[in-house]
Amino acid sequence: MSQSSTNKGNQRWWEDRHLTDPDKLKTLQMTATDATGTAPVLQDAYKKHATELANIEDRQHKLNLLVLGIFSAGATLIASGHVVMSYPLKFALGFLAIAIVLPGIHYNNELHSLRGFTRELLVRCEIALGFHEQNRFLKGETLYAGADIAYSQKGQWLRNSYYWIVIPVCAAFICVVIFAKTTSPAQPPAVQCNCGTGVRS
Repeated sequence: MSQSSTNKGNQRWWEDRHLTDPDKLKTLQMTATDATGTAPVLQDAYKKHATELANIEDRQHKLNLLVLGIFSAGATLIASGHVVMSYPLKFALGFLAIAIVLPGIHYNNELHSLRGFTRELLVRCEIALGFHEQNRFLKGETLYAGADIAYSQKGQWLRNSYYWIVIPVCAAFICVVIFAKTTSPAQPPAVQCNCGTGVRS
């Protein structure tokens, strides 16, 4: 196999990254880093990953709130009757709603993947710090429960909330747009003359 074909086959190797199976993580063992205990670099890495995890989750919450805010404001404005709804405007609003939600699905999935990888990095740091080593911090027990090793596999609700909440709200907004009363451009009122009374209306 030529070098060029090898590079072509490996050029997207980073996209093949998957979460490590919890059973495999459980087999990892802590190694002594120095005579006095855990290296400070591990503690710094743990803090960095914890901060990044909080930022990712905050971005996921903000995505949901932003999209919900857009649809809520739009539906309220339409229901108020202050917008003249024509068929082209209805089509444009429906298209805009879909254009907002579809990229959000991709962004939400990307954030969920990053969240899982960051959680796995935290678990790896915890293993290296000895949190899952028996008798290191607690006599006869580990500091963290064994089930905590599967931390990266948990937290599906935050991703799924986009599908459970945002997409139904988008569908409801489109229904509001469709069933909103379509108004034609206002015609100037005709001037009527009541010649018998001399009163014009």
